Amino acid sequence: MPASTSNTRLYVLTGATSGVGLHIARRLAREPGVEIIAGARFPGRTDALRAAVPAGRLSVLPLDLADLASVRTFADAVVARLGDEGQLAGVVCNAGLQILGPKQMTTDGVEATFGTNHLGHYVLVERLLDRLVPGAVVTTTGSGTHNPDEKLATTAGFRGAVFRDAATVASGDLGPPGSELERALDRYATSKLCNILHVRALAARVPEDRVRFFSFDPGLMPGTGLARDRSAIEQFAWRYVMPLIRPFVRGVSSPKTSGRALVERLLLAPESYPSGSYVEFTGRPAPRHPMADDDAMAADLDQFSQRFARP
Repeated sequence: MPASTSNTRLYVLTGATSGVGLHIARRLAREPGVEIIAGARFPGRTDALRAAVPAGRLSVLPLDLADLASVRTFADAVVARLGDEGQLAGVVCNAGLQILGPKQMTTDGVEATFGTNHLGHYVLVERLLDRLVPGAVVTTTGSGTHNPDEKLATTAGFRGAVFRDAATVASGDLGPPGSELERALDRYATSKLCNILHVRALAARVPEDRVRFFSFDPGLMPGTGLARDRSAIEQFAWRYVMPLIRPFVRGVSSPKTSGRALVERLLLAPESYPSGSYVEFTGRPAPRHPMADDDAMAADLDQFSQRFARP
């Protein structure tokens, strides 16, 4: 795929091989002049993505967000493809991991859910920030699971985010007692709070006319692979029963609906929202806990994460 020119709009997209990411790619591909660089942990398993985006407008490169060496290699490859003059129209940080078992650590010494969902994307954005065209958009993926007052999330077993400080989050030992599953869900919910705080910190230090930053809540999306580590009964309900409630319960969506919404509401019409906004798939401000508006938390997370972006 050629480097981006004045006649093209080039987007970097993670998590594009399935689910909402695949639908983001498919909707973006309908836009004239759009090209996509997709990061994939297994570039050979991308048949659906390659079928959704014309070959001349898609490049797939290896990317393991849990390994910062892989993130840096991917970012360097993107910059090389841009050449001296090319710029990016946006970066869509969509990939995510939900570990339901015991705590796992990355080779970089951080808990794997935090490392994949937040830190890998943080380093990616930092390394590409100066290659974004004025007016570009960067998105992260939030979730109602961060909010202990969100009934849909608590029904699914989430207790909400636990954020004492970024170093504690990175350790994976958040503090509250509970079962292995409860502690794992706490780590996931906290990583999603980090995604919301990430854009808040970026918006505070990068002018809005330079780049707009948003966190996007795709809603609960039953039928996707997110429940693959749950019990057989839970998987059956997730895949076959819960999709039936979409028309009746606020906050429940589908990958197609949410993928289209991210593209049309944020990537193509970013002027509709202030930079730093947290937006749900309906286009409304996403329900959030006061933690998501905490500037001190956002600054602490930003300062901690910067240490990993420097090498």
